[in-house]
Amino acid sequence: MNGGIENAGYNAFFEALIEGRLQLGQTLKQEELGATLGLSLSPMRETTTLLEAEGMIKVRRKVGITIFYPDMKFVGNTFQLRGLLEKEGLRKFANSVSTGWIQRMRAEHSRIISLVQANPAMSDYRLPVKQLESEFHESFISAFGNEQVDTIYARLAQKMYVIRLHNLEAVGPANTVQSMREHLAVVEALEAGDVEAAVDGLDRHLKAVLHRVLTT
Repeated sequence: MNGGIENAGYNAFFEALIEGRLQLGQTLKQEELGATLGLSLSPMRETTTLLEAEGMIKVRRKVGITIFYPDMKFVGNTFQLRGLLEKEGLRKFANSVSTGWIQRMRAEHSRIISLVQANPAMSDYRLPVKQLESEFHESFISAFGNEQVDTIYARLAQKMYVIRLHNLEAVGPANTVQSMREHLAVVEALEAGDVEAAVDGLDRHLKAVLHRVLTT
């Protein structure tokens, strides 16, 4: 699935947040943001316009650029939209799910659980977990076969990833293992041909992730 925004500065902005070179809620000058993202003046203006339209920054004269800080309403609304898209996509995906997908998901989730348990430092498992989570959840979104849905979801996923990293306990080893097990419950329901159980499992997973983000 390729629904991302084709703008180098936009993607560099999220990478900088993930890597800690930028902070949620931070205010800085446009030149400082441009230097952090490695952008000259002209592409920086384009990126700033895009980020502001997406609600990721606020530009204020004589003050600077303030990066968004997710409040409970923002997080709740983002999860709600994500849930609506993923659950409907899962229903479509269930009509064509293959044995190969089931087997690969079971094997990869088991591998990741073992990896996290053996290597509890986030730096050791963050990227493999991110890759598996993307494949798992994007499988349902791809079932729409709709490029506009792909784009909306890709933007949501970037925001969700930054929000979760803001609360490191939410993506710590214990919660990561729990999240993988919640994924496996969805996989098992799909294998059994029980679509509603799979949708219920996905709903429980997303609500559990939201709870971990807001409370851990």
